[in-house]
Amino acid sequence: MDTLVNYGFMDSFRHWWGKNRLADAEYDVLSSSLPFYPETDGTRVAKVVDVPIGDEKFIHEFNVKNVVAGEEEKHVVLVHGYGAALGLFYKNFNGLSQRSNVNIHALDMLGYGLSSRPPLPKFNGNSLEDVKQVEDFFLDSMEKWREERNIESFHLIGHSFGGYLSALYALKYPTRVDKLVLVSPVGVERSVYDLSIPEAERQKAHVEGPDVEREVGSHYRDTDEHIKSSSVHVPDENGYVSRVPNLPKHITYLWEHNMSPFSILRVLGPWGPNVTKKWSFRRFGGTGDADMTMKLHVYCYNTFVAKASGEYALTRVLGPGALARYPLLNRVPKHLTQESLWLYGDVDWMSKEAGKTITDEINTHGKAHAHYDIVSHAGHHLYLDNPTEFDSKVYSFFGW
Repeated sequence: MDTLVNYGFMDSFRHWWGKNRLADAEYDVLSSSLPFYPETDGTRVAKVVDVPIGDEKFIHEFNVKNVVAGEEEKHVVLVHGYGAALGLFYKNFNGLSQRSNVNIHALDMLGYGLSSRPPLPKFNGNSLEDVKQVEDFFLDSMEKWREERNIESFHLIGHSFGGYLSALYALKYPTRVDKLVLVSPVGVERSVYDLSIPEAERQKAHVEGPDVEREVGSHYRDTDEHIKSSSVHVPDENGYVSRVPNLPKHITYLWEHNMSPFSILRVLGPWGPNVTKKWSFRRFGGTGDADMTMKLHVYCYNTFVAKASGEYALTRVLGPGALARYPLLNRVPKHLTQESLWLYGDVDWMSKEAGKTITDEINTHGKAHAHYDIVSHAGHHLYLDNPTEFDSKVYSFFGW
């Protein structure tokens, strides 16, 4: 790990100078970690494709197809979380592509990664209509991607913000999703920020200060395991969070003015990679491979500082402290038509309690069964922290 410890200004300057080489950074991560890319291993064929979705926009996709014949072809779509990109599923592509004739589609959401980065609609998130129009920026682009790829239906896996959007995609386009896996999804809980409740009827919130480190999601297994009561938000039996975070003033200011945290990295110029390393070296340092950790650091930094677009959605659909302006608990339980699996890490900072509440509500009032499960030795990025157990639970849920 000496390479990481000795990371200095010249390294930071070099990575800042190459910040427009995101495609190369993605290639370095995928080609270094997968036995079937860029060359096939005889069982899997993988390729990168940019899928046009109209208006000169496209969705960037990493496609892995198991070419062994014998079973009916099944499509699986992977959707990353906020600020991330498809390469963070690098530990899962091998495990999830073991089934013969499975077709994996990992997407960079519109406005993220190597997909087109058009301006996000300028809605402030002050009304439910504002929130829905920002959500549709992502949902409708996913549907256009599906149409262009001519896929009738698929299993859908979404993480964090991508989990929130995946649940909404399943509601809006129910015939296109066979089974739904929501991986530590954000936006489940009810709170004082819920715009679907008249303001006069919202419960008064008690403000307190959570562990801000957990808020920014900088965990990996080694740092998460000592946290016993890990959820930032613990709702009551109705899924309502009455204790909202007392965030630092500068974070509150950025949130209220719909500013992106990645704007700061862009302003920092050549010092940006050196700041980013505090997150990326800690996030990926547990790999035990300094070269791979560096490649992931460069990939994430290049993703963070690319043209601003989808990142502006965060403050428009979520209130401070990552509490939804239109919670999934008010939208999903009575209307979800797909069997679903809600997965959390055992030391996840996202609310496992809210996950249990929503699965109980789906099973009481809903149209399809919901499963709740925990991945051991894992935090919010459970697919990275314990990929073997994560992949196994997903395969079991799919019936493979």
